Amino acid sequence: MSHAKTCRQCGAEVALTRLPRAQGEDSGVRVEIEGMPAYLCARGHKRFLTPDFPLHLIEKLLNADGTFSAPHANKRGLIRKRYHCPGCGGDMPAESGRHASARHRIEFSDSATVDVALTLPLYRCARCEHDVLHPRQEVQRALMDAAASAFRSANVPPG
Repeated sequence: MSHAKTCRQCGAEVALTRLPRAQGEDSGVRVEIEGMPAYLCARGHKRFLTPDFPLHLIEKLLNADGTFSAPHANKRGLIRKRYHCPGCGGDMPAESGRHASARHRIEFSDSATVDVALTLPLYRCARCEHDVLHPRQEVQRALMDAAASAFRSANVPPG
């Protein structure tokens, strides 16, 4: 992997650094990224380690063991969508009462590691008292949007 040694914005030399915590949230899904590698120049311009770094980080999060440890609710209804417990079929509450948290250490081939904390809203079925997540596709979309928000909060431009 080749690394450019100058800033794309001002032409100054860049150095590899670790960024402080970046965080983002969407639909109750919270992502905190600690130690994200990035290039930084003397003027404070930043860029990702590689242009596709955000995509690889999100893919690794989506496939990490324990990211989606609770079962997912089913979604029904043509006009008014409602969530139902996958175990007993009971209606799920509209508001989350609890959260599931997981920490992941994501490793990349160039030996860079990033620590990521995820918080996902859980919904408790009133009938069988199981905790469930929203449907997988919705949680994945929210996780991607929360991660994108975290990248923006770190002030690293895309590409």
